[in-house]
Amino acid sequence: MPSNATAALDRTSAGAAPASGTTAEDADGLSRGFGTWAAKLKEETGEGKVLGDHAAVDRWAAAVGRWLVDAIRLADIPSLRCALEAFQSAGMRLQPGGHTMRLEAVVMALAEVAQSALDRAEQAALADDLDPKSWAARMLVLVHREPHITSSDVGSRLGAHEAQISRSGKTLMERGLVVKTRLGRSKGWYATPRGEAVATQLAERENE
Repeated sequence: MPSNATAALDRTSAGAAPASGTTAEDADGLSRGFGTWAAKLKEETGEGKVLGDHAAVDRWAAAVGRWLVDAIRLADIPSLRCALEAFQSAGMRLQPGGHTMRLEAVVMALAEVAQSALDRAEQAALADDLDPKSWAARMLVLVHREPHITSSDVGSRLGAHEAQISRSGKTLMERGLVVKTRLGRSKGWYATPRGEAVATQLAERENE
């Protein structure tokens, strides 16, 4: 029976909408590659019978590394998310200091790479999804530049009505890009870490 991660990736590959920048052929190749290395990882129960030998671990890690390079190059969010899930699942199953000590260390390192790549890909996707000239994008960049700016000041800076700022703020909050908190007697907007990254990308594109 396929794992949840494999099933999710198969559904993405079989669907009509692969990740942005990823062709159907790319998605199919990533799905097959994932199925191969993830199945091998799943076979290892922690007793070292499948990936206990150092040479076997090195060969497996090299194959996964090549797969990750492709997934990162394509910024394929579903593939990266499935890979991270597979690494995390294996990390919970493998025992440090046992027969799979080397594999456990490699898996944890790969999980960090996958997590970092996934974060960057998701941030880029959020930036791509926001029209740089939209009220929401302009508000996000402004909030990033001026933490705790009030809705009234946002409206004044952007020349937008209060209702528009309210809608834009709601859109940004739903995407986890901003929060609104009270400081003293006033409520102000702050960009979240993810919002800061997206705002930086939007500002860079505006200056290109």
